[in-house]
Amino acid sequence: MTFQTFTAREYLKIDIANNFGLDKLNWNDRIAWFNENEGNLHALVSEAEEPALFYAGVRAYEQALAGEVVRYPISLDATASGIQVLAALACDRQAAALCNVIDTGQREDAYTGIYTAMVEKLGERGQIERKATKNAIMTAFYTSTRIPKKVFGEGELLRLFWDTLAEKAPGAWEITQTMLALWNPTWLEYGWILPDNFHARMKVKGKMTETVHFLNAPYEVEYKVQMPIEGGRALGANLVHSIDGMMCREMGRRCMYDPQKVEQIMFWLTDQNTFLDRCKGGEDDKMVMLLWSHYLESGFLSARILDHLKPSNMGHVSLTPILMLVQSLPKKPFEILMVHDCFRVLPAYGNDLRRQYNNLLAEIAESELLSFMVSQIMMKRVHLNKIDPTLSDDIRQTNYALS
Repeated sequence: MTFQTFTAREYLKIDIANNFGLDKLNWNDRIAWFNENEGNLHALVSEAEEPALFYAGVRAYEQALAGEVVRYPISLDATASGIQVLAALACDRQAAALCNVIDTGQREDAYTGIYTAMVEKLGERGQIERKATKNAIMTAFYTSTRIPKKVFGEGELLRLFWDTLAEKAPGAWEITQTMLALWNPTWLEYGWILPDNFHARMKVKGKMTETVHFLNAPYEVEYKVQMPIEGGRALGANLVHSIDGMMCREMGRRCMYDPQKVEQIMFWLTDQNTFLDRCKGGEDDKMVMLLWSHYLESGFLSARILDHLKPSNMGHVSLTPILMLVQSLPKKPFEILMVHDCFRVLPAYGNDLRRQYNNLLAEIAESELLSFMVSQIMMKRVHLNKIDPTLSDDIRQTNYALS
């Protein structure tokens, strides 16, 4: 499959269709829906899933038709970002196909895919609701058992659910189970460092109950305190969320880079007369050395390093990875608004936004990020194998990772 691109006006059409509630359709179907309803959009505001955003998009499209400046940012969301991260970490082609990390030719919905697989296995033996199944899937990949048990009980349906997750997303599911196995019942805190030198800390907290009296009546008060607990399940969710956070930071750095700084770096990389030193005294030098050491261990190079590079410290790095990072940036920087896995940009930058997100997922798949983070948690060097090391070749051409 090839990466599908659109004009600024087409992205406005897609955004309007998304806010009407059609974000699970293929790109061309969303544009076709808009074209069929273009003359009746104002009458559809009350029917839209997001009426305010729908109306704002319609007004922006009208401004574009009138030749006015459009300041309305379109919105593109990741399709199940947690499963996307797990699929990229494991290079799990099956999970990647479920959540648009690789292209299947259609806009996939991971929750519907797993739900459908369960329904096909059940046949006439029972019925399950998609909405309830979605909640179970979403939380299960964050190592929850409470909600899946609430949805499916503790019998045959629950066993079928676990088996389906392992079958449809084997690598992603294995990471989830690994996170459970890493739990240490004696620890009070877990910590790890991301490749951009963000330090993640997770305090272990357990529930305490105390009886208090008010107006001569006893009341049970429950609260949490930091304490070791048996069978903790929070590690997997926090690890994935920390990578989600890093992806947001990287999207900001790569989309909103300083063009003058990048131009300088390109000059230093290509000018044979530039003296590349290995100074260790300044704060920039220390940060370059630190970020480079994270890259050597994780295989993921954070764009944060670009802010600190200068001729006096570029001797600490290999020039080829820096050049590849710079060449992966969009031709022009642009503003981006981010809330978790929702990204908003002006319509003209929709293609660049999607390319940068694809590239981040591909770089995670090419890296040893999972081994890097698990090694820190276990406090010893480990290497975790990937299911399909060639996965990144397809990730960069995927069409619906952001949709």
